[in-house]
Amino acid sequence: MRTIDTLSAQEHAALSDLRKRVDEALPGRSLRWTLFGSRARGDAEPDSDMDVLLELDVERLDLATKRRIRRLAGEVSLKHGLVISFLLVDQVQARERGDYSILTNIREEGIPL
Repeated sequence: MRTIDTLSAQEHAALSDLRKRVDEALPGRSLRWTLFGSRARGDAEPDSDMDVLLELDVERLDLATKRRIRRLAGEVSLKHGLVISFLLVDQVQARERGDYSILTNIREEGIPL
């Protein structure tokens, strides 16, 4: 398993840019970021996507805001030459998925950002 310190310069730049843009779009929100998948495990191929989970402290995030955040991820993907697969989860979705979901695995095996 990799750590945040072992990510490439390209990965760091993409994640930093994404965090900055999302923080600007959602000011004052508590956000929990996790990198998961092949880039977190360290077995990614050069063209592998970057899987990112963003958990939000809001009860329910409206569809327009979700679209805006996903659009930001797409812009960052293009800018940095990395496909970012972005999973956005609000509190309602987290409760509905429960403790035995992919979220549990991501939290346990991913890299907190």
